Amino acid sequence: MPFRILCSWILGILLAACAVVVRLSVMTTSVRVLLVSTMIFCIFTGVVHLVRMFEFKPKMLFPVFFFLCLFVLWGVLGNKPPDVPLLRGEYIKRLNVFEGSRYLLGGETSGGIDCSGLARSALWQAMLLEGVREVNPHLLGMKFWRFWWRDISASDILHCKYGYTKAIGTAPKLAGYDTSDLKPGDLAVASGIHVMIYVGDGKWIESSPGDKKVVTNKASASSKRGWFNVPVTLMRWWILEDK
Repeated sequence: MPFRILCSWILGILLAACAVVVRLSVMTTSVRVLLVSTMIFCIFTGVVHLVRMFEFKPKMLFPVFFFLCLFVLWGVLGNKPPDVPLLRGEYIKRLNVFEGSRYLLGGETSGGIDCSGLARSALWQAMLLEGVREVNPHLLGMKFWRFWWRDISASDILHCKYGYTKAIGTAPKLAGYDTSDLKPGDLAVASGIHVMIYVGDGKWIESSPGDKKVVTNKASASSKRGWFNVPVTLMRWWILEDK
């Protein structure tokens, strides 16, 4: 069997394994390693096929090399700041996609997700989509990959681990809280163990262990929801700060 065909078969198996594992397992370090390894092998397989193509069509080497140089230049020199309002809007859309997903401690997919996983997964998805839409290396470069790789808990968000968040205030409770100073995408960390995300109009989305799913509720003054009636620290993602 030709080597390039063997590579294609192995890549197909890896892609199938990724699809199954992401659907059935929580996002552990092992799963991330599998995903990164698959991506690297995908690039390797592409290079193998390109080399084979160059053997028959050597003139194709020049345009490929030209576009590769452009891509490297774009990645190294590109420092376009993200459009924060658009990114914030995409973040809210990604959060709403998880509505109804079951609560799963350590989960980060629609098959099961916890509170910090919801806050983080929706953001890296928004960064990816906006980065592609804006052709913006600032959203697709190493900052994105480091954010995707690092798992952070509610406590990590509260303590600004890796510099990904900053505190913007506190509140004795969210029920009846005046949200005029908040922006969609801001976070509320309750008791250092639970994260809720503001989506606008006084509403908060969360992966709730009590409801056993992702829910959105309005924090009215009369709300009896437990997490709406405890002290919270208000946080903001570094990437959603207005420049």
